[in-house]
Formats: sequence, C-alpha cells, structure tokens
Amino acid sequence: MKEQIFFPARELEVAASADVVVTGGGTAGIAAAVAAARNGAETLLLEQSGCCGGMASRGLLPSIICMTDGKEVLANGICREFVERVTDDMKLAETNYRWQNIHPESVKRIADRMLAEAGVKVVYETVVTDCAVENGTIRALRCFAPRGNFAVAGRVFIDCTGDANLAALAGVPFEYGDEKGNVMAPTLCVTYDNVKYPDDRCNGLGRREWNEAAKKNSLPVNEHHFVGFFRNGDTCGAGNLGHIYGTDVLDLFSRSRAWPEGRALALRYHEFFRDNVPGFETSRLASSADMLGVRESRRIAGEYRMTADDYFARRHFEDDIGSFAYPVDIHASGDDAEKQAAVEKKIVEVAYGPGENYGIPYRALLPKNTVNLLVAGRCISTDRAMQSSVRVVPGCMITGEAAGTAAALALAQNRSLRALDIRALQKKLAARGAVIPGIA
Repeated sequence: MKEQIFFPARELEVAASADVVVTGGGTAGIAAAVAAARNGAETLLLEQSGCCGGMASRGLLPSIICMTDGKEVLANGICREFVERVTDDMKLAETNYRWQNIHPESVKRIADRMLAEAGVKVVYETVVTDCAVENGTIRALRCFAPRGNFAVAGRVFIDCTGDANLAALAGVPFEYGDEKGNVMAPTLCVTYDNVKYPDDRCNGLGRREWNEAAKKNSLPVNEHHFVGFFRNGDTCGAGNLGHIYGTDVLDLFSRSRAWPEGRALALRYHEFFRDNVPGFETSRLASSADMLGVRESRRIAGEYRMTADDYFARRHFEDDIGSFAYPVDIHASGDDAEKQAAVEKKIVEVAYGPGENYGIPYRALLPKNTVNLLVAGRCISTDRAMQSSVRVVPGCMITGEAAGTAAALALAQNRSLRALDIRALQKKLAARGAVIPGIA
C-alpha cells in the first residue's frame, strides 16, 4: 500500500460567486461562458493558464475544421462568430467553414473581447482542486491560485475542462480509453517562422514528402499518420506533426514524460522539413505548445450515452441541442505502423455525404448523480467512437453554447437542469443558428 498523508481540513474564504461558474477556458468554455452571460446570468470563468482558447491558443492548434456538413454550416452561433472574428483579426478576406487555419494570438484577442463584451468575469491562473457536494448539488469549488487556496460558490456549474476534472471531483462515473484503457496519442503542436512558401498551398504541407520517405523506409521517426503543417501568415504557420505514442494522459508520470518527448520530436520533424520540404530550408522552429494536445481522456456517464450506432444511423433526438458531422476519427494509441496508417483510410470510409449529420442530445451534457452540473466539450457522455467525432473545436463550441444557454435558462425559469423546458432551449439555440430538425 502506498504511503498516505492526511492534511488537516480548513475553512476557506469564498473569494467569488456567480450564477454560473464555468471551469476551463478552452473553446467549449468560451462558448459556455459567453452564452450564459448573454442570456442574463452572472457568469464566472475559471482558467488555469493566463489566456483562453485552450488548444486553439496555447495548444497551437493549426486549424478549426468541419463547421459544415457540406451543404450548410452546422456550427453557427458563437462558434461561427468566434471563427469569423478570428479570421477578420488575421486580415483574411473570408472564412473557410470546412477548414480554417488560425493564428493563436488572434484566438487570444478575440476570446478576450468576446468574454469582456458579454460581461463574463474571468479569473486566470486558477486551478480547481476539489468541490463541496451535498446530495448531488455542488455548493462551491476549492481553488488554488498564487494567492493560495480559496473557494468559489455558484448556482450552476459547467465543466469545460476537457478532461472532465470537475465532474470527476464531484463523483460522476466515467469511461476512459478503449477496453484496455489505451487512449489516442496526444500531440505537441509547433509553430515555424521564416518560411518561404513556394506557392498558394496552405494545408498539409510536408505530407507528400513524408509519405515518399515512408515508401523508402527513411522516416526519421516511426510515424505513419502524419497530419502536416498549415499556413497562418505570410512566413509562418503551425504544425500538427505527429503523436507521442504510449501516453496515458491521466497518469502523472506518463503525461510528464510526454512533454520532453514531444519537444525532442519537434526538433526531428523540423529537421525533416528543412531538409526535404521546399520553402522550409531557412525556417525556424519558433515555439512548441505549452499545452499538450490531448485528444481523449475521461468520458462522463450522462443521462444519455451517444454511441457509434447513433453516428452510423445519422440519429437525431427529441432533445437535440445541435447537429454535427465530423467523421469518427480514432487516432492510434501505440507505435504500430499498420494501425497508424489505417486511421485516415477509416475516416474516408465512414465520412458522411453532403448534407448528412447527427444530433447531439441535451441529455449527453447532463452527468449522472448530479443536480446542478453540466458538461461540455470532448468529455460529454459518449462511447469512444462518438467521442472521436464530437471532440473537435466546432463540436466543443456547439455543446458549450448549449450548456451555457441551458444554465441561464434554468435559472431564469427557476427550474432544475433536468426539468428545463427543452423546447424553449431549442428555440433559443435555433435563433442563434443551431441546426435542430423541426425547430425554426
């Protein structure tokens, strides 16, 4: 048995309180907080770093993809507004709703503006370490910041941490990875500058050269699912260049080993680009991300569990809060070359046709054994296949906006989250552009 140490309990000052408290300032958290505030709720957002945006900012994510099903934009509302404002800040002529490359500084600026305009109070450099729960109701969060430990009280809480950290602290059951507990390998994204782009190509640079090297058995690392590099400025861009295989993202030591391995891989990928990809001969590795690109961790147990069957049936629900269409996209966990190479082939096989989509039910945002908690983002209630679809930014922002709107509406109606008037919620979301069959 491992040694255990018990720390004495202590009373904490309630340093802040709000109607709605959102934990996690990634894209799901931005959407949740802005939606709650715009719908009249006093809203507090707790973010562990010094900026919002999550993978789209700190994580150096190159692109926001698949806002559309090929016929109409599904990620309307806050997601569309956010991406359009980011592209405007980047001085781009238009937004590509299928595949829009982004710059992290534009993401940070637009997140700051949208949160401030909505009246959201953001508390940075704050980590939630515990919560006080009574009969399924969260009363307050135990937080830590440079000032020390303190409490934050609220009426409704929304977990947008990506890892379902608050839900886990509140005792919500969850699933993790495949049947053996393996999760999709994370990535440490990078940025390059001083790139001399040879033509108008913007997406997936380096893929052709990498695949040629694979055929010659001359790869610098064992990576057979190479995503590539994406232009986001005149001489700069971001790379989603590989995977840190064998990482258990909930294990303290495994996750800690991933960081230096990711930085070492970043150098090897850059050397490959300098030696093999036209225009990158004098490029520089400007930065590696200060947020690990985790694709999969906890999946909460909710009132409804979305499954692969829902995906393949293109299923919609009476309590839809939006529609989505990104394919099932399960990245490999380990360094098996065949499994890595099979990922993109599978995506093509299962991808929807133009105009096809599935619904996301409100119940998937409602964690079991709780009263005043909602969950949004990649950790909502799904099986592994469906999680791999809904986990990308537009899916996170669709669920985030729905959670924030639901929280504010429940408070305004003086109803519990489970007794919420679903039609009223759907009409509010549809008025902002959510695609919900039967709701005008």
